[in-house]
Amino acid sequence: MDRDSYQGVKEEIKRTADIVQLVGEFVQLRKAGKNFVGLCPFHSEKEPSFTVSRERQMFHCFGCKKGGDIFAFWMAYHQCSFPEALEDLAERYQIPLPQRKMSLREKRMQEMREAILDANRRAVKFFHEVLVGSSEGKEARAYLEKRGIDKEIIEEFKLGFAPPRWDGLANYFTAQKVPHRVAESAGLVIFNKGRYYDRFRDRIIFPIFDLKGRPVGFGGRVLGNAHPKYLNTPETPVFHKGSVLYGLQASYTHMRSVRKALIVEGYMDFLALWKWGIKNAAATLGTALTSAQVRRLKGYVDEIITVFDSDEAGRKAALRGLPIFINEGVDAKAMLLPEGHDPDSFLNSKGMEPFVAMVEEATVLLEFYLNQTLVEANGGLEEKVARIRSLLPCLHEVKDPMLRSAYVRKIAQAVGVKEALLWEELGKLSKGGVSGGEQGERGRPAQCLAKKYNRDMHVLNLLIYHPEVAGELSNSPWDIFVQDESASKLIKILFDKLEQREKFRPEELLEELEDEQARNELSEALMLPSFYDDASAQLAVCEIKRKIDEIRITSSIREARKRGDMEELNALLRQKARLQKGMLH
Repeated sequence: MDRDSYQGVKEEIKRTADIVQLVGEFVQLRKAGKNFVGLCPFHSEKEPSFTVSRERQMFHCFGCKKGGDIFAFWMAYHQCSFPEALEDLAERYQIPLPQRKMSLREKRMQEMREAILDANRRAVKFFHEVLVGSSEGKEARAYLEKRGIDKEIIEEFKLGFAPPRWDGLANYFTAQKVPHRVAESAGLVIFNKGRYYDRFRDRIIFPIFDLKGRPVGFGGRVLGNAHPKYLNTPETPVFHKGSVLYGLQASYTHMRSVRKALIVEGYMDFLALWKWGIKNAAATLGTALTSAQVRRLKGYVDEIITVFDSDEAGRKAALRGLPIFINEGVDAKAMLLPEGHDPDSFLNSKGMEPFVAMVEEATVLLEFYLNQTLVEANGGLEEKVARIRSLLPCLHEVKDPMLRSAYVRKIAQAVGVKEALLWEELGKLSKGGVSGGEQGERGRPAQCLAKKYNRDMHVLNLLIYHPEVAGELSNSPWDIFVQDESASKLIKILFDKLEQREKFRPEELLEELEDEQARNELSEALMLPSFYDDASAQLAVCEIKRKIDEIRITSSIREARKRGDMEELNALLRQKARLQKGMLH
């Protein structure tokens, strides 16, 4: 595809798509003036700084600075390349896509990702056929039947079985002409002592799909007593364990409709809930929830409930998850199953109604931890102190100082210790007496607020909303007024555009700018409203001109003093005095 054709398809997608509707499928948005705002899916925040403009068909986050058009959002959210985003969105909006000539690097990356996904699809087929249609899958079929997993669920989630052979899948790939280096990159085979061996052997296989329904990885549960009990695909170009959740591709629409998500600890727990008609659930991949996973979930729901077994591991998992939920600003609760039960056994023995009742009565996460590990501690003072110490690193990660203070007060009251002692212990965890959370809170948001209204942003705002008036600055030494180098580059480009043609859309520059910081500057400026009406814009330009003269004269005065040129110094001082009286210009 030549550049004109590629650009034509890109523009056609932009004309067809509504960025508010698209982003709204993944982020909860609410109307705020003429724009829409929500919690950013790309960084932790509790107050929405993520803004989407239907008028400009772009988004920008005033917190992390990520922004751009519909393609930039798709690439960032789905962690894919531009060619993949172009293909996905063209398919989504039914726009024919001619072939585009890619760079060598783009081509190699895309070819490897496509080869891995193809290997994964073939592996899904292989494992599934072994499970449903071979004698090797008999024991696995019996196990799933015993657990109440019927043929419909096996088919819907493409469950499979890895035979107890060292080279079952490796030989299948050879027959399918899948290169072993691709299978190794996909994490499906391992090279050792001159041969390729299957990573998954004698395990029930749970394919892991992304939100587009592509198999990106696998989880395997051993049938016998071998270890580890569960085995996952390692990190690959298409699989990142900390950003996917099992079953989410099937459940996220249900989550969005009920505004609530249940998070369980394993594949079988998820399938058990699905079997019982509870379809707003997802499962972690054998690890605690990550910030990336929580960030994705909060785009669909208002409340996340984690379901734990009644053991020490469940309490530890709750503790690990607490700072993530707090820092992501999510309403998080915990539901503890009775001793000896997992979701499947509880539903089978007690039924749906008691389970739903427990969901409705789920405890706020911190309350859950306090109830389970502090209030019920029977080991006396020493045990309580030990449990408090285990909670402190979690509190140290809480970014919001007001929230941290409230939690310290609550824990102190629950345990019966002085707040000052807890603050003293927290201080020991912080280098220089300031927690990482406080540093984070003082850093980016404060800078963001200042940046929004500094002199660079005022010039950009004038150029975007009042270009004819702002154009008067192009003949002055405006660069001595601008503080940031990236902003200076951007302002020069805008002045050049004004000279070349009378009207242009500033958002078009986002594609042309190579400097990422300059793109972020422009993205932020485009999402801000006009600071001026027509009359005040003219006054602002006059004031900027006056400030430029003041900076120029002040600099010349310093130079004259250095040279000892008293005649020029006196002339400059008189000029500065006239400027301050408003006699210049």
